[in-house]
Amino acid sequence: MDTDYLLIAVTALACLIFEKITKRRLTTDQWDYTRDMLMIASMSLLSLVIGTKTSSIIMAFGIIFAVVATAERLYSSPFWPFLKIALAIAFALEGPRIQFITLGNENFFYLSSGVAIIATATWLLLCQTFLSEVDEISGLSGHLMAITWVLLWGVSFFLDQGLKDSMWISFAGISLCLIFWSRIGHTYRRLGYQLVYFWSTLIAGTSLIGVSKGVTFATILLPLSLFALPLMEASLGFVGKAFADSARWRNVSLYEKLVSRGIDHPQAVRLVAAFCMTIGTSVALFQLVPSPWGLKISMTVLAAGIVAFLIYVAKNAAPKDQRRPSLWGIFVDNVSLDYVLNKVIFWASQEDDKSYMIVTPNALVAERSRHDYELREAVKSADLSLPDGMGLVWAFRLLGVRIQQRIAGIDFMNDLCEMAENRGMSIFLLGGSKDVVEKASARLNESYPNLKIAGFHHGYFSEERDSDICKLINESGAKILFVGLGVPKQEIWIYRNLKHLKGVIAIGVGGSFDVISGRLKRAPVAWQRLGLEWLYRTIQEPWRLKRIMRLPLFVVLVFLTKLGLCNRRMD
Repeated sequence: MDTDYLLIAVTALACLIFEKITKRRLTTDQWDYTRDMLMIASMSLLSLVIGTKTSSIIMAFGIIFAVVATAERLYSSPFWPFLKIALAIAFALEGPRIQFITLGNENFFYLSSGVAIIATATWLLLCQTFLSEVDEISGLSGHLMAITWVLLWGVSFFLDQGLKDSMWISFAGISLCLIFWSRIGHTYRRLGYQLVYFWSTLIAGTSLIGVSKGVTFATILLPLSLFALPLMEASLGFVGKAFADSARWRNVSLYEKLVSRGIDHPQAVRLVAAFCMTIGTSVALFQLVPSPWGLKISMTVLAAGIVAFLIYVAKNAAPKDQRRPSLWGIFVDNVSLDYVLNKVIFWASQEDDKSYMIVTPNALVAERSRHDYELREAVKSADLSLPDGMGLVWAFRLLGVRIQQRIAGIDFMNDLCEMAENRGMSIFLLGGSKDVVEKASARLNESYPNLKIAGFHHGYFSEERDSDICKLINESGAKILFVGLGVPKQEIWIYRNLKHLKGVIAIGVGGSFDVISGRLKRAPVAWQRLGLEWLYRTIQEPWRLKRIMRLPLFVVLVFLTKLGLCNRRMD
């Protein structure tokens, strides 16, 4: 076994060297893809060198599922779920299998061959589904995966039952998580469909080797019921429907509860991961010491972890005025992009006709709202108000409010399109010229092949046609409506017409259609980081200069507000 650990260490070191060499030679997307492939290749190579037939089967199915997940994303077909089920059954036939169930005592419940195959296939599919759902929250799946490998290795090591495959796979998983932590554990990155299916297959398979499957259940499955509402709706849909009318049960996400209390996204991810680790460690201890003393130790660890968790949250929760800070009568939701995406998923899953409004104000919107009553009321009535411009973020920072994340309209739109593609939601585009909206639709179809675009319409129409436009949107069946009419027209249009839309999430995205269609170029990353996107766009559209001339006034007003010489509230 010492030789196995040495080979794993050498492989991890080689990965580290390769990562450093390629970092400056590749773009971010190319580098991430290269690292993903390197992780899969490293695990496969180790399986061939030090693995047994069992670990080789697990690895082979991990690769197969990763390929299927890639193909599913590229080519839409109703047969993919059936193929996954067939592969899961094949895994149960050829690989490790759930032969018995035990709670850590001497009572074993042995399963018949047929039941064992069904149980194993179900277990594999559940692991894949759960990790995929958790990956909707950036960084969380990577943290949970690392914790899982540590606990699996610890239990396998201390049980000392000759679990060679379980030990080396877990140790290799830990090593690669450490080497590629900037990819796996980054709190603003997801694992992606390839790694989700590869690693979840490995976790499911490794947990079936020996008696360590109880740890995986405690670390990944049980805690998910606390914070993964999308998971509950996907796997326990009938429960969601049963409590659909109960406000108490509409949002049970631990992650969202933390964010709503002012905990920023990175902290929330780490807290959820720590909570999961506490539960997993508690169950692992009970499994290692299956006695009354083991139960007492396990419960003590769990209680201590919960108390520490509650104390930390109480100390670090932001004051209420920083969770939804206001400036001149408009509000901004101080949340992360991942929180917003999960909120949209939750809204879209509701079966009623209620519609929701999301706005993305910038500095000019804030300044204009001081004297434009309808715009101010439109932004105030929004279900979510997301800070689009860096100027607004800096203004709040000067006024003592730290905004978690600037959420640019175009980035938000692209992330929503990716989410809609993965979940089969349809979208509608409203705004821009006829040529621009048509090209934007075509470009989105190129970027997201399986995205359902229910329809689009240009933005040059009179108020008299509002009812016709609403009827067109409703008949399309779209769940997400992107409105690119420009400020303040888009906010006011949504505000006036939201009551006529049925079950739609309407989002103002400004000039995103122009960028997506290719009519305008987006500012380089360096300009974005400096908060100069407005200048880059003004260079391309000089007619905006008159509007931009109001920015100095915004700066002056912010300083006057800071000094108490300008009223921060305009209610």
